[in-house]
Amino acid sequence: MPFVCIFGTRLFGACDYFTVEEQEMFVRTKFYHFNFMPCAPEESFLFVADGRAIELPEVVGRSVGWAWLRYLAWVVFLTVMCVAVIFLTTGLTEESWPWALVALSAVFLGLAIFVTVYKPKASEESKQEYLNMVGQVVARRYLHEQMAAAAAVHGGPAHEVVAIEQPPPYPGLHKDNVNVMPIAGSPTPTPGNPNGFPTPGNPYAV
Repeated sequence: MPFVCIFGTRLFGACDYFTVEEQEMFVRTKFYHFNFMPCAPEESFLFVADGRAIELPEVVGRSVGWAWLRYLAWVVFLTVMCVAVIFLTTGLTEESWPWALVALSAVFLGLAIFVTVYKPKASEESKQEYLNMVGQVVARRYLHEQMAAAAAVHGGPAHEVVAIEQPPPYPGLHKDNVNVMPIAGSPTPTPGNPNGFPTPGNPYAV
């Protein structure tokens, strides 16, 4: 009988479930697996509405733990069931302990199903951290859309469009905030004409 070897990457360890605006979110971790055994965690994702996922900055340990717990639960069930079947098929049907293994395998089957379908809830602290990450992603997406719209208006690549800050308020023409350097040959202020420019009453100010 040929041995089938399946390996690659796969998502395991769904946990930290929480709901925001009637939309369920949860965390899963991508593992390198060998025959569906989670071997090495690579990265964790926060799954939001419509199947979209946000890559988390680090692997979530709770997700890794739930992945291994679910895998080991099924391994224990299959092991106990196989041992019970082997002993029953070898003629030990009159013994009581093979039947005890059958009952024990049924218990492990229920446990495996329970840990597989169970949805561990996120703590309030973890939920807030995830929501902050979602907010950062939304902000970056909004900024990207704004840059793309500005690039379409200005007719240039998005990375060449820069934000223009508002100039500071104009202080106004007041002697306290105006600093004028005298220029050679410029009119000289006089007591009757502080500006130094000709006026009808003083045509020779210059």
